[in-house]
Amino acid sequence: MPRHANPDIRRAFQEFQDTDSPSKCLKVRCTHCGYTRAKNTTRQIEHLQECQVYLDSPEASAHLAAQEQVQVTPESQRSMLNGTHPNPNLQVHRRGPNANKRSREGVPIAPATSNNNTPQRSGSQAFTPSLTTHLLNNNAAVFNAGTQQPFLSHAGCGTLAAAPLAQWMVQDGHYTRGYIQFLGSLIAKIRLPSVPNSQFHPMYRTLDLLISALNNIRREMSFFEITATKYGIQLSDDPPTPITRGYVDLFNSVSSPSASLLEGMVVLWATEHCYRSAWLYAASFTSTMTGPTASQDNHIAALHQSLIPNWTSPAFSKFVDACRGLVDELANSSTMPNGKEEMLRCEQVFRQICWLEERFWPDVDGMGEEDESSRYEDAFGGPSSLGPINSNGQQNMGGDATGGAAFGGALNGIGEAAGGSSS
Repeated sequence: MPRHANPDIRRAFQEFQDTDSPSKCLKVRCTHCGYTRAKNTTRQIEHLQECQVYLDSPEASAHLAAQEQVQVTPESQRSMLNGTHPNPNLQVHRRGPNANKRSREGVPIAPATSNNNTPQRSGSQAFTPSLTTHLLNNNAAVFNAGTQQPFLSHAGCGTLAAAPLAQWMVQDGHYTRGYIQFLGSLIAKIRLPSVPNSQFHPMYRTLDLLISALNNIRREMSFFEITATKYGIQLSDDPPTPITRGYVDLFNSVSSPSASLLEGMVVLWATEHCYRSAWLYAASFTSTMTGPTASQDNHIAALHQSLIPNWTSPAFSKFVDACRGLVDELANSSTMPNGKEEMLRCEQVFRQICWLEERFWPDVDGMGEEDESSRYEDAFGGPSSLGPINSNGQQNMGGDATGGAAFGGALNGIGEAAGGSSS
C-alpha cells in the first residue's frame, strides 16, 4: 500500500540535503524548535509528540481539535484492528529509554528531556553549550585575581617604576620562547582529513589559527626588542623565575602526547584572554595620569604608547575571540569516550593559568616600586586557594581536588551542565 504525504509533518519540518556527512542523506529540521535528524516519518511523528514548542503552537491545537472530531465507526474500528486503517489514537514510542543515543556525526538523535519528559528548549533555537563560558563563570574569583594586580593598576596610572617593568619584560621573553615550542607541539597534534572546502573544517581552521599565533608571537619578540631600544629600557639576563618555569612546564604538559588537542587549545585561549583582560584593566586607569614630562618617564611612555595599546587593540581582541570560538567548537564536536576526564583536565589547566597569571606580574608596593618581600610566599608554602605547579605542569589544587565535579556531564553531556552556569 503506497504511503501518502502527511500534510502536518510536511508543514512542521523543512527538508534539506546534508552535503557534509559521508552519507549525504536527506535530512529534516523542525521549524518549531530547530531539531535536526535524518528524514523518517515515524521518528518525525515521535518528535512532534514530545516537542513542547510545537505542542504550545496554534498548529498543534488545531490538529488536536481535528482529532477529537474524528468519528470512529464500527467499520473503521475493524480496519484498525486488522491493520488496514491507521489508528489516530496510537502513540508510538519505539526509542525506549535510550533518549540520548548519538548518530555517526556525534549529534544527539533525540533531545535530552527532564524528569517530566519536557524537552529542555527555551526558544526556537537549541541551546549551544560553551566550555569557555563555563570556565569563566566557575572560576571568576581566581580569574580576577590573575588579571587585576597592582602592577597593572600602577602601569595604567603611570606610577609604575622602571625596574618592575623591565623585570616583567625579561620574564615575558622566557615565556615567549616556551610559547613558541608549545604552539609547534599543538600543530603536530592536528590530523587533517581530506575534505572539500577545507577552509571551513575545524581542524584546518585550528591549524590556520595556530600558524597565525606563531607569526604573531615572532613579531612580538621583535616588538619587545624595538620597544626596549626605543625607550631606553635596560633588560637584564636574569633566568626564568619559578613561576615562569611553571608556565613552561604547563605548556609542555598540555602539549604532550597524553594530552588532547582541546586541552592545549584551552591553555592557548586562556593565556591570551588573561593578557587581554589584564591590559584592559590597566587601560582603565589611564585617564588618571598626566603625560610623561621627564626622561626618567620613558618607561611610562613605553607602556602607554606601545605596550598597553598592543594588547588592547581590536586586532588582538579579534584573535582572542577566534581562539574562544574554536575552543567551544572543538569541545562541542568532541566524541571522545573519556569526555568527563578530559573536561576535568580542561578545568584544572584553566585554574592553573589563573594561578600562574596572578604570580607572573611583578610584586609592587603602594608607590609602584619593586617589592620582593612576598613574591613567592603563596607559591612556596604560603596560604593559597590553589597549590603550586610541580615539574610535570600539574597543580596541587588544595581543598576540593575535584573542582569541576559539578560539570560531570563532560563533553558528551556538556549541554546539561553548562546550561545551569552560563549567563
